[in-house]
Amino acid sequence: MTWLIRPLTAADVLPYKSLRDEALDCAPEAFGADHAASVNRPASAYAPRFGAPASGHFFLGAFHSAGQLLGCIGCERELLPQQQHSARLVSMMVAPAAQRRGIGQQLLAACIDQATQVVGLEQLTLSVTASNHHVVRLYESAGFRAWGLLPRAIVVQGAGYDQLHMVRLLPPSVLTLP
Repeated sequence: MTWLIRPLTAADVLPYKSLRDEALDCAPEAFGADHAASVNRPASAYAPRFGAPASGHFFLGAFHSAGQLLGCIGCERELLPQQQHSARLVSMMVAPAAQRRGIGQQLLAACIDQATQVVGLEQLTLSVTASNHHVVRLYESAGFRAWGLLPRAIVVQGAGYDQLHMVRLLPPSVLTLP
């Protein structure tokens, strides 16, 4: 299977919503949002999340050669002036049928690469379900380090799931002046 990684645009809202709905259904412990509430949300509501990578507020998608969205990851730069040096990685999802093929690893690497090009961005943060050891190892292999644990951050049908908070420092951005 081959895929192309590129920024998501407003034209990608339908496949994004489909992927998101499937992820929320298959792995509810991995998301703060729940499937029942999200399934009725219109696809168009997601379009504002898909900004230009240079803004630090963007999503990348991995697309099958036939055009199907296989996975995605988001980067959301903090909005407050004293926090704009930081961005959160959000909504890492890979379709169940496409998992364990390196798509998540390549999406993560591409997202980090794009983030290092954002002027003034110094660090990336994320939260991951602590019991999802495979994904925790993926983030660690990309340079993320744990800094805290929030017990029972997500509760699904009475079962609590801890969230591991992680951070990765970025190399200083280089500004080229005219």
